[in-house]
Amino acid sequence: MITQTITFILLIFLISKNVFAIDTKAEQAIVMDFDTNEILFEKNSNSKTPPASMTKIMTVYAAFDRLKNTDLSINNECTVSAKAYKMGGSRTFLEIDDKVSIDDLLKGIIIQSGNDASVALAECLAGTEEDFAKLMNVYAKRLGMNNTNFINSSGWPEDDHYSSVYDLAILSNAVIREFPNLYLYFADEEFTYNDIKQPNRNKLLSSVQGADGLKTGFTKASGWGIAATAKREDRRITVVINGTNSSRSRMNESANLINWAFSQTSQKELVSEGQVITQVDVWLGNKPRVNLISPRKVVSTLSFDQLQLIKSSIQYKKPLDAPILKGNSYGKLLISIEGKPNMEIDLVADEDVETINPILKIFAALKYLIFGSTLDE
Repeated sequence: MITQTITFILLIFLISKNVFAIDTKAEQAIVMDFDTNEILFEKNSNSKTPPASMTKIMTVYAAFDRLKNTDLSINNECTVSAKAYKMGGSRTFLEIDDKVSIDDLLKGIIIQSGNDASVALAECLAGTEEDFAKLMNVYAKRLGMNNTNFINSSGWPEDDHYSSVYDLAILSNAVIREFPNLYLYFADEEFTYNDIKQPNRNKLLSSVQGADGLKTGFTKASGWGIAATAKREDRRITVVINGTNSSRSRMNESANLINWAFSQTSQKELVSEGQVITQVDVWLGNKPRVNLISPRKVVSTLSFDQLQLIKSSIQYKKPLDAPILKGNSYGKLLISIEGKPNMEIDLVADEDVETINPILKIFAALKYLIFGSTLDE
């Protein structure tokens, strides 16, 4: 009995398209497919960098989690402290001692990027901004944001306050996935508070097809950045960049990456659930062969050049020893795609195969050894 490996071409796509490589002027960048979590492009994606106001995505995530899982309501009111009122930078123009609804604070944070609203919400939910930052870090650890540490709720420059574009992409996708109804706040294009109307700082909402979030950011240390996402038909792309040199460059670079992802990559089903991958001889079983199938659907997001040639191999023991149990793994399908981690899919039996009557075992064994075939052929 030996382990057999069969190499073959899984898929060959002959596509005559103008394939081009993508790059960006941003210092850090990442492009992710929302459904498959695959990275389509990255540049210094794990480098620690000041997240600036993209920090506020985590502030909002923490609030959304409280709204979803506790009795907290968007109609609850928070009192604006002196600390919140005195915050510089972008503001919602809250007044000291005002009582402001959670709803208005969320709009002030998301649409106007209000530093005052961020502090007011943090203090309302955790008592102090410092304690709220500790909560932010708990969420970050839970989400797997391994290159992130938050000191405040607004992104105000402080030592040891950092993240990475990869971590911010994880966070952005978590907001969309976990809070689909509350996520709609990010698509609002303007908000008026205290008779002051301010537009959403995310200009992609009106300039890129399907754009519906998330958040811009800027400090002198970080440059201009944005966590952005767009949905077209049933597909969503998330882009995070940081370190561009102007708001115009930020918009152009993020728009280019989104449009590239939609036009030059696509989701392909490589293997369907229940698909028969191979049929294997059975040793001393009441059935001569058993099908090995994929227990799950395998989808990958690929560029058109990657689609032209995908290699795969099957590994299994030949023949398989009876008894065989339906659903148990008896082999592996290995898929290799240039530029992506290798995929390994367990192959399971699609039915039970019992051992044969002991009296017949010796005849079956002799027949297999002499003729290389099973008893029932």
